Amino acid sequence: MLPPSVLRQLYVQGSLKNGPDGAEFKLKNMLAPATITDLKISVDGSAVPKDKIEVVTSSGRYLAAQLEQQGYKFAVRDEVTVILKGLSLSSGPHRIDITARTREWGELHFDVTDVPR
Repeated sequence: MLPPSVLRQLYVQGSLKNGPDGAEFKLKNMLAPATITDLKISVDGSAVPKDKIEVVTSSGRYLAAQLEQQGYKFAVRDEVTVILKGLSLSSGPHRIDITARTREWGELHFDVTDVPR
């Protein structure tokens, strides 16, 4: 298992914003390839329902629930946008907890704090 201090490097600091579909942020893999098979996100301690989590990649859009069936190969240097549909964040800092299950590394968990731009 990779420590949270290393996993925080996946988060693109300053990428948090309110977009047209909801709050969104970016993740960029500069660590190692991983196949994501589950994704859970909480914002300020409140879990975001899986049907409200969408991962936008260069090859398409995936709901978190779809990852369990097909997985997403998160290659090194890939950047994805995570949209939390219907969620609008107030100004000020927000804590985001991210838990991803991967085939290669097992369950990975880390948190970040960012301010919407």
